[in-house]
Amino acid sequence: MISHLRNETIRVGTAAILLAAALVTLACGEDIAEVGLPQQAQVTQGALRAVDEKGEVILEFPLKHTSVYAEISGFLAQVEVRQHFHNPHEEKIEAVYVFPLPENSAVNEMIMVVGRRNIYGEIHKRRVARQIYEQARAAGKRTALLEQERPNIFTQSVANIQPGEEIVITIRYVQTLKYDHGIYRYVFPMVVGPRFIPGGPTGKRGTGWSPDTNDVPDASRITPPVLKPGRRSGHDISLTVWLDAGLSIEGLHSKSHDVDIQAEGTGKATVSIKEQDTIPNKDFVLEYCVAEHEPRSAYLTHYSQYGGYLLLMIQPSLESVTENIEPKEIFFVVDCSGSMSGYPIRKVKEAMYHCIQGISPDDTFQIIRFSSNASAFSRKPVPATRLHKEEALDYIQALSGSGGTRMIEGIKACLDYPRTPERKRIVFFMTDGFIGNDDQILAAVKEKVGDARLFSFGVGSSPNRSLLERMAEVGRGTA
Repeated sequence: MISHLRNETIRVGTAAILLAAALVTLACGEDIAEVGLPQQAQVTQGALRAVDEKGEVILEFPLKHTSVYAEISGFLAQVEVRQHFHNPHEEKIEAVYVFPLPENSAVNEMIMVVGRRNIYGEIHKRRVARQIYEQARAAGKRTALLEQERPNIFTQSVANIQPGEEIVITIRYVQTLKYDHGIYRYVFPMVVGPRFIPGGPTGKRGTGWSPDTNDVPDASRITPPVLKPGRRSGHDISLTVWLDAGLSIEGLHSKSHDVDIQAEGTGKATVSIKEQDTIPNKDFVLEYCVAEHEPRSAYLTHYSQYGGYLLLMIQPSLESVTENIEPKEIFFVVDCSGSMSGYPIRKVKEAMYHCIQGISPDDTFQIIRFSSNASAFSRKPVPATRLHKEEALDYIQALSGSGGTRMIEGIKACLDYPRTPERKRIVFFMTDGFIGNDDQILAAVKEKVGDARLFSFGVGSSPNRSLLERMAEVGRGTA
């Protein structure tokens, strides 16, 4: 397939995009003594590294610049990401860059620009794409390979960048916006969080800080180097969003960055990150409200060389049901690992104070904390009396972050506990999701969830949204 991937490439699972001299390839998934996080691990927007013919890292240098332009029509976003690579050294190099994209995106185009030449990408199976890329690299041709490691982690390889040369890689994708309680949310991820890697070492195929393990076979490909405390990224990012909501909007704002907002009519606006907030060290989040007390409808039209298109939107009202709610037993599962220490655990405490104080007197609840192991607030779920709530708030206040992220222990503790037939089990799972064994966790939730419902709470400025969304989907809840 050339250039346009269309619907069949949504959640590209077994493909890759390749650019080799006249070719770009997008490659996607095919087919330890514990490895924890590096000392003083911080989040990273991805790392650009030069490697030799054996794949060994020989140089590290910053990506020069990333620019992002998003067009939002209704609840769909079309996004263009441009990455500017530059070789400041005296020999030709291969650059390997690990970076995030939204977990619900579908890449539909990739272009490499060298001088005045545009080279368009092709879609291949991952193994085939890698083969073509390596052959082009060995022949001394400029070539690029885009591979999907996780739904939200990609690796961009660019070979044979000449001394002093600049290469621009353009990636275009589409995604749907998240909607909850009348609010639409657009997210552009800028960070690959440092994952906890369980299992025993089995070798190393990538350039990350972790070896591959028997639990996480691709660990070295999803663990780019992290920034040390007090250090900033070596490159900056510009981001602009053009919004046409199709309906009048309220409360347009970014909860993550300082932005300039220019209203351009009913439901239309342009939003840009301000110059003082261009360090890519946290995810960009834009929110706006379109819901009212009554349902509304609207439509958007689009014309192209392929014909005309119509998007019809029906917006529900904000009304919620508060009667005839069945009794529940509520499990709060809290990640207390090292990556949650400081600000993240403080935010968890704030959320849990609010949740526990609002529990219905007809419900029971339990609190489970996990890191390297799991432990519980009480021997069994307790009634939501005033006394038990006060005891729970004291327990929450003492929580702190340390140790590894053995999420499987938290899953077992909440889903293996014997059920109370007359109550619906609701699990609130609070974590940043910084692990490498995603598939193991999802398989455990699917196996054990039964008739319970699991709601995942992402904690921090750049949580592992892919894992959180999939946990909630398998658990029949929301993220």
